[in-house]
Amino acid sequence: MSRTLTDTLWAGLGVGGAFGAMWAIERLRPPVRADDVGAPEDQVGIGELTRAYFFSAGVTAASPLVAGGVRLPRWTGPAGLALQLGAVGLRVWAMRTLQGHYAHALRVVPDQPVVRTGPYRHVRHPGYASVLLLWLGAATSARNALAPLLTLAAVGTAYRERMDAEDALLLRELPGYAAYAATTPRLLPRPS
Repeated sequence: MSRTLTDTLWAGLGVGGAFGAMWAIERLRPPVRADDVGAPEDQVGIGELTRAYFFSAGVTAASPLVAGGVRLPRWTGPAGLALQLGAVGLRVWAMRTLQGHYAHALRVVPDQPVVRTGPYRHVRHPGYASVLLLWLGAATSARNALAPLLTLAAVGTAYRERMDAEDALLLRELPGYAAYAATTPRLLPRPS
């Protein structure tokens, strides 16, 4: 079997894994304690995220066919899928830690606590980090350096806007969040 064909098959597994994981994650999400349908200003970035996901899927699927692309080692196909599994685990851990406060809408509900346990002990936005890792895993599975670079740019840019809006809301409306944000990084844990 040719390298292009096997890379295309790995890319298909990665893209299928990303969309399948997102579907499964939604089924595992705990019931939300308050209305999860927010005002349009509370839905910041939803359209951009959807476009970034489909852009990344297209780039990942097409990257093995790009002539002259920088090929990654063969082991990156299975490594990308393993990264996706880890991303799903991180997302489920984050959802279970927040319990009913894990919602699509950006909002603060009465008596909402600042959560500092589970993955939130290490980063402020482990759910967003998990989706970045999920799509990075999909792109890496294509075994072409172009796909991870473009995927990180697209999905990372969309999530940066979302995190900016969420941090602004939480700083404004959630008591104790400013102190938490001052000591806890956004996406990447600090080395010990």
